[in-house]
Amino acid sequence: MPKLKINFWLLGILFFIFLLRLPSFFEPHWYGDEEIYLVLGEMMRRGAVLYRDIWDNKTPLLYVIYAISPTLLWAKLSATAAVLGTITGVFYLFKKSYIAALLTGTLLSLPILEGTIANAELYFTLPITLGAIMIWQRRNGFWIGVLAAIAFLLKVPAILDFAGLGLAMALIKFEPRKIISMAVGFIVPVVAVFGYFALNHALGDFVTAAFSQNASYVSVDSGPLSKLSNPLFIKGIILAFGSGLLAFSYRRKLISAELLFLGLWFGFSLYGALLSNRPYRHYLLQIVPPAVLLFTYLVAHLRQYMILNTLYIILLVVLARSFVGAFALEPRSYYQNFFNYISEREAWTDYASYFDPRTLNGYAAAQYIIQNTNPSNSIFVWGDTASIYDLSDRPAATKFIQAHHLTTIPASNYNLIMERLVKFQPKIIAVTRPVQFPFPSLEDFLAKDYCLAAKFGSIYLYQNFSPVTPPPWSPEPI
Repeated sequence: MPKLKINFWLLGILFFIFLLRLPSFFEPHWYGDEEIYLVLGEMMRRGAVLYRDIWDNKTPLLYVIYAISPTLLWAKLSATAAVLGTITGVFYLFKKSYIAALLTGTLLSLPILEGTIANAELYFTLPITLGAIMIWQRRNGFWIGVLAAIAFLLKVPAILDFAGLGLAMALIKFEPRKIISMAVGFIVPVVAVFGYFALNHALGDFVTAAFSQNASYVSVDSGPLSKLSNPLFIKGIILAFGSGLLAFSYRRKLISAELLFLGLWFGFSLYGALLSNRPYRHYLLQIVPPAVLLFTYLVAHLRQYMILNTLYIILLVVLARSFVGAFALEPRSYYQNFFNYISEREAWTDYASYFDPRTLNGYAAAQYIIQNTNPSNSIFVWGDTASIYDLSDRPAATKFIQAHHLTTIPASNYNLIMERLVKFQPKIIAVTRPVQFPFPSLEDFLAKDYCLAAKFGSIYLYQNFSPVTPPPWSPEPI
């Protein structure tokens, strides 16, 4: 039996990244996206069918991960596990680069790129990196397709990484049977997911939420998709030109197969990360593995690819500057805040307020709800404070838990919300004021059947003191 070799240097890097991510395990409920995912995970555990009974605009696998244990600690731990897996994959992809592993883990973990938040990007980099390994090593195409499906079901832009990787594979050695098996591996789980929602009478809602609403969301700041001036088309033209140039250079033996592979992966991944014009820094997490691997490869072949090195550095600088104004926590203050808290130099209230001054309002509102309702009472939140659902552990009265959910789908859904509110009479309705998205029917409903019970900062709590009808799903966690 061969002796197991332990790579202590790699273990050291993994342990360092774990320590780098450790403060995220103590974060309060403050970040909107995580709170939405937690609400959906909890409602799925209560028996609600995703998209039909509870709504968000991403593909379903992220919510399934959150539903395993809808707690913030589980979200942070599972995201950390995915990051550690990605680091390991990056290390073993080519020549066991410790620098690439360390850079990848650091960039995926620092708050400067929102790496402490358990968004989909941290999860789907793992199947993408594993898929890259299998493609480079020319492994079984079916399982590559399965990995592509997993990444796609975590978030749609992830499929673009596999498009770049697949193109590289075809250019290096065209194997029709492998491409067909990859397609089958991708289609089987995706069709199974479509089948699940069809059986649960949620197929239309699934397609609308995960695909058509996503397209609307992407195009909001990009202009009409039909116009050639749309940034998506311009970026696509640049991607096509760059890909063609790489393919031509490889055919002329001007670049290596490794550079073609990494260049196409990075290019398609970057297109996916920039699919929306919104400058959210966590979108850049998608490009970290190919960007780091391409960087380390070009540096290792500095003399051979001097011009490419220069162009690549310029590209990274331009990319970084375009996200300068985007929200992000500053790493130094983030870790200082954590050390002050665990060393008892500051109170929990000060620690939590660092992330967002409104954080404590959500906690106070949830505490009021806990004290004035029972676990079977549903609530409704109109605004951007989904944390109230999580912290109060009360079921959502309607499928829409965020006001912005209704901005890119038919206005008739306002009527559906009102029908459910009238039918189930949630015990508490929380409204964030000033109201960003006006809802006149809700205001009339509050004036008629509710009274203002409490106010916590911008959160107004309206209470119904009449008997209520519980929602159709189980009121208690399964």
